[in-house]
Amino acid sequence: MKRFVFIFITLVGFTSVSQQSDFNTIDFKKADSISELYNHTALKNLPVLAHNLTFHLDSDVEKFRAIYKWVCLNIEGDYGFYLKTTRKRKKFKNDSLAFTNWNKSLQKKVFKQLVDNQKTICSGYAYLIKELASLSGIACEIVNGYSRSPSSQIGALGVANHSWNAVKLNNKWYLVDATLASGYFNVNENQFIKSYNDGYFLAEPEQFSKSHFPLDSKWLLLDEAIDSNQFVNRPMVYGSSFKYGVVPVYPNTLKIEVFKEGTIPFQLKILKDINLNDVQLSVSNGITKEAVQNDDFTFVDGILKLNYSFKTRGHYDFHVLIDDEVVVSYAVRVLKGDKLGRDLI
Repeated sequence: MKRFVFIFITLVGFTSVSQQSDFNTIDFKKADSISELYNHTALKNLPVLAHNLTFHLDSDVEKFRAIYKWVCLNIEGDYGFYLKTTRKRKKFKNDSLAFTNWNKSLQKKVFKQLVDNQKTICSGYAYLIKELASLSGIACEIVNGYSRSPSSQIGALGVANHSWNAVKLNNKWYLVDATLASGYFNVNENQFIKSYNDGYFLAEPEQFSKSHFPLDSKWLLLDEAIDSNQFVNRPMVYGSSFKYGVVPVYPNTLKIEVFKEGTIPFQLKILKDINLNDVQLSVSNGITKEAVQNDDFTFVDGILKLNYSFKTRGHYDFHVLIDDEVVVSYAVRVLKGDKLGRDLI
């Protein structure tokens, strides 16, 4: 696959603007090593576990880091349980009272599965993070809402399907998602694959809002809140976008229309130090798929601008990749006519 040509030295000294950078003077190696020291600890006594994870750490952010990392590395997602709860959520979508009663009974099952087998669904991850943080004197809340993927929350809100956490550090709220950070499901093999993604730790709210929409909008933590319609029509982002710190800025919708020969000026905010030689483009019309070399781009003040012209009518999946991992996707419809909208013979 062909790649952009870019001199990496331009990134030297680049500072991430993500919220994690509020703590860029703190070395998390000690907190991470402590979390690893207590790997495979049973959940029979949460106060003892919370004490062991935090006792030798000075700051709240280091204590929370040890808690968060331990949960991500030691708890597995339970795909079968997830499918059962998803079906129930759909069943009770239009019956709030029945949903509330069912949800209360569900929590007991979630907790039992969590304690007995260290397996759970998103609400179990969020519950455990909150409980361990609270036992350590750290304010933490469970946030319920919608998680967006290629199969959910596209064009319209479906059923609320996800839970994550907000944590208060130095009198400021931050967002984390231990569920998505811990790994992913291999659906074909019905297996949970452990694969830690640090990008979900204290993620920038702007980036979080591309794939998370809370029931209570205050947990967006944005200066200007978005509504559900904006959320379900945004470009598609993946775990890799958090991993590499990539946030789509423009276009701000998943579906785009452009006339033949028209150019779309894609813009991506880059939050982390990455080698832009690893940035790739892929365009597919459902039949053919090709890698694209494109030299028409700039990188200024953390914004990568990519100009791409579509030469042929049709429907296209347009992907931006880093190191062969898709980070952002768009669905492009190329219309009859030229870039000025004039019909072409």
